[in-house]
Parts: sequence; structure tokens; C-alpha cells
Amino acid sequence: MKRIFYEGRIDGIFQLEGDYFHYLKNVIRAKEGDVFEVLSTDKLAVCSVKELGKRHALISADSVRDAVRHGYRLKVYQCLLKREYMDFAVEKYSELGATEIVPVISRRSLNELKDKTKDRFTDIAVKAVLQSENEQLPVIRDSIKIEDVQADEETNIIFYERCAQKSMPEISRNMSMIIGPEGGFTDEEYDMLVSKGFLPVRPIDQILKAETASVVFTGLVRMMQDNL
Repeated sequence: MKRIFYEGRIDGIFQLEGDYFHYLKNVIRAKEGDVFEVLSTDKLAVCSVKELGKRHALISADSVRDAVRHGYRLKVYQCLLKREYMDFAVEKYSELGATEIVPVISRRSLNELKDKTKDRFTDIAVKAVLQSENEQLPVIRDSIKIEDVQADEETNIIFYERCAQKSMPEISRNMSMIIGPEGGFTDEEYDMLVSKGFLPVRPIDQILKAETASVVFTGLVRMMQDNL
């Protein structure tokens, strides 16, 4: 069933306007009488189109339930990448079920996250969640400096290509992970993160680009979390 995202209240008969109406009419191409799902930040509803006008639609919430929340936490610290690579990483983190995305400014990363960029990340995350049929949106944080990264989950890992031996990550229900920028972490950054409690792992021999690592390692962690 087709699904849209709506930040307003889903109850009884409600109206879609603006970007929500545009998405309904021009993206999922809904017609009067069509049935579809509406996801909000905390609800999922089966709805039908009662009236489709030129600039708005009247929607009936036929059944509403609480959105399913993940039974785990996965906070991803991602050092800022160039626009197309960072957009890709945010999309894949959202598809794979990361619960929190924290952009990080490191020595070899981009050094600024503008408000409009964060808004774009949110839009990308919403579309990825709809596509993957998750019901929980990741929280996208303001950027922080690498010195402010905290190993504050049950298990905290750093993927580091220079580890002496290959190793698989330890897995728990509540985790954080950090992936570096193109060019990797400096020695000082690596030592600092390890001293804070991040456990270094190297699951494969190959050295991956940052955006590739975002998919491969998040997928690995999520599959292992789902099998706990």
C-alpha cells in the first residue's frame, strides 16, 4: 500500500495542503476513493481520499494505530562528507533503521553544516523511511565537533581500516558507531575516540570509501542486532 508522511494530527477528516498535497497528487498519484497509509511521527493510519481539489485534499482516517518503534538504538556518528556522498549516507542509514544520525566535523571532513542542509537530510530520511516501510524516523542532530563525540551507548564501535587484525563488532541492542571522512581519522582523533570507549573493529580487509562503509557496516550491525 502506498504511504505518505504527514507531520500534522491524523484524526477523523483532515486536510492535506502544500507539499503534502503535492506528494499525494503528483508522486503517488492518488485519486478520490483511493486508500493509502499516512505515517506521522507517532502514528500510522489507513486513510482514503474523500475529496481531491486543485490545491488541497480531504482525507478520512479510517483506522489509526501507534507507529511501531524499534526495539533497539543505533546512533551513527558520520564525519561530514561532500554533498552527494553525505546525502547517500543519510538515505542508507535511514533505510537500514538507524535511530539517530549525528554529523561530525573532523580534521579531514567538511567543516560546516548549514540549516538548509539539515533540512535536506530530514527530507531524505523521510523518503527513505517511507520506501523501506519503517515506522520510526531517525533523529537528525546538529553537527558536533569530533571532540564532543561520546561513547554513551551500551556498545560503541569505531570502524578503523588500520587495525592490526580483522575483527567483528560486538553487538548489543543499544549501540553507537562512528565512520570517518574520506581520508580517514588522524592518529590523534583515533586515539581520542578509543580513549573515550569506542572499540576499534575491522570486519573486512578492503579499505572502503566512506559512503560505501556507511552501507556495508550499518547493514552488518543491523543484521546482527536483529538476530540477537
